[in-house]
Amino acid sequence: MKWSIIQEADRSSSTNEERYHEVIEEISLADKVGFHAYGTSEQHFFAPKFTVSAPEVLYAAIAMRTERIILRPMIAVPMTWHHPILIAERLAAVDILSRGRVELATGRGNNLNTLKVFGIDPSETRAIYAEAMDALENIFSHPSEAEHHGKYWDFSKTEVIPQLIGARYPKMSMAAASVESHVLAGERGYGVISFENYFGFDFLQECIDAYRKTSAETTVAADKTNEFVGLCVGTAFCASTTEKARELSGPEALDYFQTTLDVYRPMASQPGYAYMDRINTLLDKSDDLDWLCENTSVVMVGTPDDYIRRAEKLEAMGVEEIVLRIDGLPHEHIMESLELIGREVIPATQ
Repeated sequence: MKWSIIQEADRSSSTNEERYHEVIEEISLADKVGFHAYGTSEQHFFAPKFTVSAPEVLYAAIAMRTERIILRPMIAVPMTWHHPILIAERLAAVDILSRGRVELATGRGNNLNTLKVFGIDPSETRAIYAEAMDALENIFSHPSEAEHHGKYWDFSKTEVIPQLIGARYPKMSMAAASVESHVLAGERGYGVISFENYFGFDFLQECIDAYRKTSAETTVAADKTNEFVGLCVGTAFCASTTEKARELSGPEALDYFQTTLDVYRPMASQPGYAYMDRINTLLDKSDDLDWLCENTSVVMVGTPDDYIRRAEKLEAMGVEEIVLRIDGLPHEHIMESLELIGREVIPATQ
């Protein structure tokens, strides 16, 4: 099992100025103790839990403080406020600074407020995402003469500078929270990073099975496929005892769940996001930490032994990488959790 980390500079226990520097220190430690990859999602107008609106700037700083850990945007949002060429250029700049440690995970986004501010009709996000990825695939395949002609972007042959080291085609992944998105990732030859929305392990298995089936049937060339299943854990924390872990991170787990409810409920009424409506069946769980820890893969709060047992269960389901969101807590607690995972969990599961 690979262990990765996602952090979004949650300023609940800090300020933006302090939190960005804390994140750099935390990922420097994660690099040393054996974490596989780091990423952040691109978020706008979503404080205090999500404050990284210019992720490439943060990646560049982290690239200069780390040596091994992969830098993988989780996720880049290729909507019309981003030109695909700009996404490729910025990714290549981070690749150069990290000496070739860059991958790319993308998704269409699911925050109604962000879409409204940037003037995006939610009913168009699937089409925009598909065209953006078509353009990016062309750019990465032909960086010296990239070309795309579509509804949302149109450009003739142009050289994209800088380029990924060796002008290579990057490993691509897609963040997916529905069965349909898992199918799309498989069809396009991408890896998938699942987020099961608190819908439970059976739903996660349904998503993984759908992905495996379609990825096995993809017609994408083998040198451009990246078949793997990752799982994003929205709230993670590891401590020496279960009681300590839940005491320190229980409020964060419940707060993150409430944030998810607040985002998904209005989004569920939008075209193309009907799968989110299932979140309404979980309203009575908003203060049930025990239920969240035991019945959903989105929360991992416990001891190293708890982590090892959960990893064994997820591996049997087909998960190959667990992406932990360890955020929203005081810096010293996050550092202690990373140390413990690196010392006792990672060696025992590899």
